[in-house]
Amino acid sequence: MNHDLESLKARVARLSVMIFDIDGTLTDGRIFWVPGSGWTQMYSVRDGMGIKRLQEAGLEVAAISGGDSLSAQMRMQSLGIKHVHFGSQDKVAHFEKLLELLQVSAEHCGYMGDEVVDLPLLRAVGFSAAPPESPDEVRAGVHYVAQRAAGFGAAREVCEFILRHRARP
Repeated sequence: MNHDLESLKARVARLSVMIFDIDGTLTDGRIFWVPGSGWTQMYSVRDGMGIKRLQEAGLEVAAISGGDSLSAQMRMQSLGIKHVHFGSQDKVAHFEKLLELLQVSAEHCGYMGDEVVDLPLLRAVGFSAAPPESPDEVRAGVHYVAQRAAGFGAAREVCEFILRHRARP
């Protein structure tokens, strides 16, 4: 999707909820084995600050992930993200439950994901974003492709874009 700045501004102006995938979006997609602890990922403090700034601005932040790890659970908890679903094989179904819970419409939600399994949800929301390492099909199907790499500020970039252009309550 090619979208001009005015179209993107209109999309983010309506946002009240921003949802993130975790692996490959809030992380660079690599996993590490730590003896005695298990699998873990690395997260960017900058991405976390972007998420905190969204929350401070009044947006609800959620996460829907196909994976499930202790490090991801702890990271979401440390960021104060209350609405998190792990191990999701059908992200749209969990998204629909979230819409009902938060009493919002899909056009008021954004989602950032990185893989072809994210495409149905990326197409369902009012604003979609992806990191630059995403497959061609994903990058072509979203409203905004970050310039910064996943796990190295891509989510922060998207958060800052939203904060710059969303309507003030």
